[in-house]
Amino acid sequence: MFGNMKNLGAMAGLLQRKDEIAAAAKELGERIGELRVEGQAGGGACRAWVTGKLRVDRIEYDPVVLAGVAASPEAKHQLERLTTEAVNDAVENCQRVMQRMVAEEAERLGIEDLIPKGAGGGGPLGGLLGS
Repeated sequence: MFGNMKNLGAMAGLLQRKDEIAAAAKELGERIGELRVEGQAGGGACRAWVTGKLRVDRIEYDPVVLAGVAASPEAKHQLERLTTEAVNDAVENCQRVMQRMVAEEAERLGIEDLIPKGAGGGGPLGGLLGS
């Protein structure tokens, strides 16, 4: 019973600060939208960048890798594998950066208890940041 009253008090506090929280969320969304995060594979033989919208922005290859692509079907397959690994690495890195940004903003606003800690966290906004 008292847990529910505590939650109601917290909700009332949030409602009083809704404009501040909305402005912070908008600013955070803009910062996330400007993100460009790198991932790589093959020790840097392939590098990929994704945006905060988790869209591929750019892919670069080491010239040595490109020189060998036409040599064999296996070389082509290796390039495809490197590309996939680099893009996945960039996406994972970007997700970590975004989770950290959200957590830092929530702490600044004093609402960190609403954000799940780690994968599958139990805060009221559980799942907001994914796992």
